[in-house]
Amino acid sequence: MKVFLILALIFSFNLVAKVQLLPSTDMDKQLEEYYPLVEKSLVQREKCPSFFHSLEYELQTQGYLGAMSVQNIKKQTKIQNQLRHKLLAKALEYEPWIKNKSIKPQLRLKGVMLSLSAALVMYDNYLLNISMFQRQKHLREIINSPDSEYQIESRELLFATKEYSSIFNYFRMKKAIKFYSNSRRNGIEFDEQMVYLQNLIESSPSYRALLDKNFFQIVAQKLSFYGRAGTDEVSLVKDNSVNLMSEVFGNGVGLVATRKGKMYDKQNIELDIRNTLIAGDILLEKTPFRLTDKFIPGYWGHAAVWIGTKQELIALGIWDNPIIKPHHKEIEDGHQVIEAIRSGVSLSALHHFLNIDDMAILRESKNDYDKKSEIVLRAFAQLGKAYDFNFDVETTDKIVCSELVYTCYPHIKWPTSKAVGRYTVSPDNIAQKTTNNELKLISLYHTGKEVHKPTKLWNKMLKDEL
Repeated sequence: MKVFLILALIFSFNLVAKVQLLPSTDMDKQLEEYYPLVEKSLVQREKCPSFFHSLEYELQTQGYLGAMSVQNIKKQTKIQNQLRHKLLAKALEYEPWIKNKSIKPQLRLKGVMLSLSAALVMYDNYLLNISMFQRQKHLREIINSPDSEYQIESRELLFATKEYSSIFNYFRMKKAIKFYSNSRRNGIEFDEQMVYLQNLIESSPSYRALLDKNFFQIVAQKLSFYGRAGTDEVSLVKDNSVNLMSEVFGNGVGLVATRKGKMYDKQNIELDIRNTLIAGDILLEKTPFRLTDKFIPGYWGHAAVWIGTKQELIALGIWDNPIIKPHHKEIEDGHQVIEAIRSGVSLSALHHFLNIDDMAILRESKNDYDKKSEIVLRAFAQLGKAYDFNFDVETTDKIVCSELVYTCYPHIKWPTSKAVGRYTVSPDNIAQKTTNNELKLISLYHTGKEVHKPTKLWNKMLKDEL
């Protein structure tokens, strides 16, 4: 009976929203709404551990949290609530299709995959974000206290825990997984959208755990925090159980990256690249070990701009430009890559950037110093902008990685493609500019090694044939 109660408290969310009887069959529109939710969830997972540890440190050093920290907790709680409600709607929408045999098999499977992946993202958000706050009674009390400014009701953490506490909904999840597995065995052909959903499902720590044949024993023996996560009045098992994320679901970053890149921490490679790069160069990268790399169409998954060294910026006459001056210390410390990552546009170190497998250095064929100065200054002007989760090249207040290049090189007519209802420019669109010699391929690395005769391999990359 005790095991049953533990399981009842662990799995699921309170599916109280009304299920639509006629879900939309317009998957392009559905994914247009869904993709930003996934991206925002990944952002929260990247930020949450460092945020939590900063709060822990503040409590340890001064015994209480300052007003700013309390406000940040409330902001994050509000964000998590908004994500939960939106993902719940997606999780509910296509569940009825499991039993609806009148729908074409491929469309039926795609709809169920969308709902299953949304449910798994919800599980992972809870397990990898909210759960760590159970360690600190002080933090639990703050989250559980109401706040009208942030539309937070009393006992919010308890409510969140209860959303994951229905054994009935746990079996609904298992039913969806069974349908997904059986459909795959039946050989239904996957289109690009389904491959996207497949990667999202199968990279989920919750999905992997749910498939474990010893899952129930693991849960019963290892997880103590659910009894404490929502309220300090309930304790189902002893406090000396091991941590969920390390024992059951792996590293919380597992959804973001499964390993280090093959070019990471290779000092000889970093030195060669530094000696090759000049200000204004475009960097393309591929990280097949990252989940989100699989969502980007084409071969390349990310683009950035190299802004150069202090000496180059002095030579370009822009070192003392007001837009660059605030970043002097960072540049001198080796932060010379401007990139749009999910936490926003930032100045990164090459060492950090090289946590990748493949890399291409592209350079504009016309070596125009005046344009080079404009390119670098335009890159600096993007610093601090938020990440564009809608991937829309026509927006300027938010920006995505390839849009950074698009913005810095306005004199180049970049190819765009329409995806999820918007015009986007992808890293592959940037690479295509080498075919008309507007850009030159300066250097190419593949699977962690420099390619000395890159023409044949580069052509395959352009066609995404690798």
